[in-house]
Amino acid sequence: MNEFKIARDLGANWLESQIKNDGIIGDSTAGVTAYYKVPAALQVCGKTQQANRMIDWIRDFGLETNGDFGPRPKDELKNYWYTYYNSWVVVGSQRLGQFDVAQKGMNFIKRFWDKESGGFFSDVEKKNKNTYQDLWVVAGNGIAAIYTGELEIAKSVGNWMQKLMDLQPEYPEKLYSVFNKSEGLITEFKDDDIRFVMSANAERDQFFFHPGIAAGFLSRLYLHTNEKKWLELAKRYMLIAEKSSDYLWHTLRAGKVAWGNALLYRITKEKKYYDMAIRAGKNIISQQTKLGYWGMEEMSRIDVTAELVYWLDEVYQVTKN
Repeated sequence: MNEFKIARDLGANWLESQIKNDGIIGDSTAGVTAYYKVPAALQVCGKTQQANRMIDWIRDFGLETNGDFGPRPKDELKNYWYTYYNSWVVVGSQRLGQFDVAQKGMNFIKRFWDKESGGFFSDVEKKNKNTYQDLWVVAGNGIAAIYTGELEIAKSVGNWMQKLMDLQPEYPEKLYSVFNKSEGLITEFKDDDIRFVMSANAERDQFFFHPGIAAGFLSRLYLHTNEKKWLELAKRYMLIAEKSSDYLWHTLRAGKVAWGNALLYRITKEKKYYDMAIRAGKNIISQQTKLGYWGMEEMSRIDVTAELVYWLDEVYQVTKN
């Protein structure tokens, strides 16, 4: 049997075992920070009954009148990745046909869209020329826009990513990932802040998911529009992964790199993308526990396991057996 499907299903079974009778997962006080990836992960594995029960819980207890999702722990109320949680719920709801939840959720995310730059503000309160816009947050919201048919927003995110790439001073050795309208690309920051840059020759933890989520979004945008410029830009964002040291390929942060390469292979049939998708996928499998989860602490187990189940499905889709 296919090793990616086996690992995917083992992870999904573990997730299913963690769901409570009322449809919620994990610590109820953690709310959206616990459940946000789980409906999408269950859906790709065919566990639609449990996935829909979870969306029903979200509709009844987690969906705010303004379209935001909660409840949310106090220490998560102002994080710059605030809408990233929302984007996963929107995608999961849309894939399940729970369009009311998806559309209300997308309407909330649109409040953070910067029509001028094409990106999304990474701040709950401030939306001005000095407010940062982060690659992975912008990409996540862009994916939600594609799934909900917000093509104008999705294309504007593509243009934002093109602008970000055009501003890169050291690519593909380094990928700077934060922008604002007053300074442009942010290249000066604290040395230990992994938010701002990923290095191809890294030997320490960094945001290795940046090329994956960018290429994944752009590949989806290409499939939606058939505009070749998005495919070419997706390939360019993946260049840094091609040049990356072995460190990237041994971290679970490369899950999105598996996804981005799987999509690029599906579109182009170029063997190098298949090889990178398989390499990243096998790394994910090698770190799975016998019970099916990834991660150590209870909350991170749910989060990490749901995401890796989702990406393993993408790799499985392009394998031959």
